[in-house]
Parts: sequence; structure tokens; C-alpha cells
Amino acid sequence: MRKWFNSLPPYLQASVFAVIASLMAALFSVIVRIATREIDPLQAVFFRNLFGLLFIAPIALRSGFAQMKTQRMPLFLLRALLSMGAMSFWFSAIAYMPLAEATTLNFTVPLFGTVLAAIFLGEAVRKYRVAALLAGFIGVVIIIRPGSETMQLASLLPIAAALCMASAGLTIKSLSRTENSTTIVLYMMLLTTPLTFIPALLVWQTPSLQALGLMALGAFIANITQICNTNAFRIYDYSFVVGFNYLRLPFVVAIALVMFGEVPEIWLLPGAGLIIGSALFIARREAKLAKEARRINRGPSAAAIDLDPPPSRDNRQNINGSERR
Repeated sequence: MRKWFNSLPPYLQASVFAVIASLMAALFSVIVRIATREIDPLQAVFFRNLFGLLFIAPIALRSGFAQMKTQRMPLFLLRALLSMGAMSFWFSAIAYMPLAEATTLNFTVPLFGTVLAAIFLGEAVRKYRVAALLAGFIGVVIIIRPGSETMQLASLLPIAAALCMASAGLTIKSLSRTENSTTIVLYMMLLTTPLTFIPALLVWQTPSLQALGLMALGAFIANITQICNTNAFRIYDYSFVVGFNYLRLPFVVAIALVMFGEVPEIWLLPGAGLIIGSALFIARREAKLAKEARRINRGPSAAAIDLDPPPSRDNRQNINGSERR
């Protein structure tokens, strides 16, 4: 089977990994929804980090303690706090909102990422990306409909999660310049596990074996999602793979309809179209600029750069910090 899979064209291999990653992400949301029927979302966040730490620790230890040396602990702590906020808001959104609506509003991560990069990194955001940002945020307004009777304060939860995720993304971009990916993930788990235990204590109730099993399964599925995404980005171009991330929405809609009887509101369709369309435009724009930056860095001898394999995910994060339009 592996030999047959490796014989497939790279874009097909990447597509398989990306589709699996989207399906796993949808399943993770469903698992959190079921688990938070018994335990508080803040408690679920703690167990997600605890089991995630148990899964990543053996891999990190096998790499040796030398890789854990760092001079950037304050930035690691900031990243942990942002990740803690992101998970707390996101798990609460999953618990208290229709899954399809929460998932769609959480797709605003790249929109907030662009705004934050312009504010804190001084990156230029020109007219095409400004138009994309406006379209995306109009999509948010269409879904939450401020002032309407149907608007819920819970609608702000996935947006707050997206803002925290985008902020954490900036710290990851900076850390990836000096730290390897295993160190970044390990320190996040080492720091977020005790940090999330504090708010979990405020709402603590003894979890059943079923709830613990669900959160352990959720942590395992989250790891599969990360591995599949990494493989997809490693095999093929970012601008091609990133679009598959939005398959999470139809997966979530289908699963939520069957398991919870949730029927999406009609307003979700145009709002999701604007948010996803603007996010895809921004992603493809960044990929195009990254490719131009690589060509410039390689110099005139790089005539066949388009035939080169795509850079690793870590290196791509470095490159995306270059000139933007």
C-alpha cells in the first residue's frame, strides 16, 4: 500500500493528507462537544493539554535534552498564554454554539493574522488584501447579525479564539527562526498544562472514564491532524493545500446534522463564502509573494525554482515574513 501511495503524483498525495486532516479536525470538534456535556470547557482544555503532553514527551525525549535549550523563554510563555486563550474560547464556542457557525467564524484566523502582522510587524497591506479583509469581516457581520434578535454573545467566542490563534501564529513565526518544531510544541504543552490547570480547578468536577477517554482520543486525533497537515505542506505547494482546510466546514455540517440535529441557518452560506473566499485569496497572495522571495534569494541561477520541492513548514513560516503586498 505504501509503495502504491508513493507512486501517486505529489498533488494527489498532498490532497489525501489534507482531506484526512480536515476530517480529523471536524471529528475533534465533535469529540469536544460530547465531552463538554459532562465537563466544563475549561476542564476539557486542561485534559487536552495533559494528554497532548503525554503523547509528545516520548518523541521529544528521544531527540535529547540538548534541543530543549532556549534563550527565548519569555516568548514561549507568551505563546502558551495565547494558546491557552485560544483553546479556552474555542472549546467554549464548541460547547455553546452550533458547530457549523463556530467553525465558520473561526476561519477568520488568517484575516486577523494579516491585521496583526500589519500592526506589530509593520508589513504592508495593499489594496487587494484590504478588499479581501473587508469582504471577510462583512461575512462575519452577516453570520452574527449584530442587533438582530438571533445574535448571541456566544458568537464572539470563536472570533476571540481566532484572534488568539492569529496572535499565537506571530509568536510561532518568530520562534521558528531559532527553535525546531519539536521544541516549540513541547514547550507549549509543558507550559499550557499547568497554566490551564488553574482555571480548570475553579470549575472542577470529577470526570468519568468516558470523558477522560474522549479527551485522550481528542488529543490523539489532534496529533494526527498536525502530522497530516505537515506532510501535505511538505509534499506540495502551500497555496494548493491550504484550500483543503475549509473542507472542515462541510464535514462539520454533515456530522452535526446526523449526531446533534443541527441545521445551519441560511445566513451561514453567504457569510461562509465571503470569509473562506477572502482567506483563500490572502493565502494564495502570500504563497505567490513567498515564491517571488525565494526566486530573488536564489538569484539568477534559480531558473528551475518552480520545479523544486516546496520548503518545509518551518522554513515557509520564515519566508512568509518577507515582503508582502
